[in-house]
Amino acid sequence: MIKTLLIAMLTALALYCQSQVTSSSGMDYPEGIYRTKEDFLKKIPTEKKELVAKTIYVSGRKVIDTIPDHCAFYYKENDKKVKKTFAICYRGNLYFQAGFILKHRNKEDKSQTTNFPNTFCRVRIAGQNFLYTELELANAWKQNLGHGLGGAVGGVIASNAIQPKGIVWDFKNEEFNIFRSCKDYNDFIQDKYPEGVQECDSREPDLLQVRAAMEIIK
Repeated sequence: MIKTLLIAMLTALALYCQSQVTSSSGMDYPEGIYRTKEDFLKKIPTEKKELVAKTIYVSGRKVIDTIPDHCAFYYKENDKKVKKTFAICYRGNLYFQAGFILKHRNKEDKSQTTNFPNTFCRVRIAGQNFLYTELELANAWKQNLGHGLGGAVGGVIASNAIQPKGIVWDFKNEEFNIFRSCKDYNDFIQDKYPEGVQECDSREPDLLQVRAAMEIIK
């Protein structure tokens, strides 16, 4: 009963924090573009240029005036897309590029892939130990299986391979850890916050509960 109540309270806190970034030393980054992991670790922007956030879809791409959770960035001066960039601090919010998350991921996460490597995802929770974000990623093996089968069934398999994943930047290990499944998330959280372990009623972890746990261990 107590554990259930605690989870409910933390879930409510996570919902509140979903649209915000926690203020902490983990977010002490100057505005700018961090081309490499080394620049990011030193907290020294590679360049400082005015950027515009836009939706990621090729058809009907629009400027985003609010603070997006997922977007593509363009240089305001020439409308060229920002590519090959580890991170961006934009309007006080930190963003990681999808392609660089995969480039600097834990070796156990090699099955994960994305169709949009030049898009960025916003850090939702920040602390001294971890920076937490979320991104839609696909299991490459399942996606390739679906494409190989073709037809309606193959299309469903390929589509279902894409799921929103919780991701942490681990300051200690200087790498990204992707929660590939509920079991994988439990393996991560078990020794850090046992109360955050989930029942795994489905393959994917409950992201609201993941956020609540990250607020505790950040």
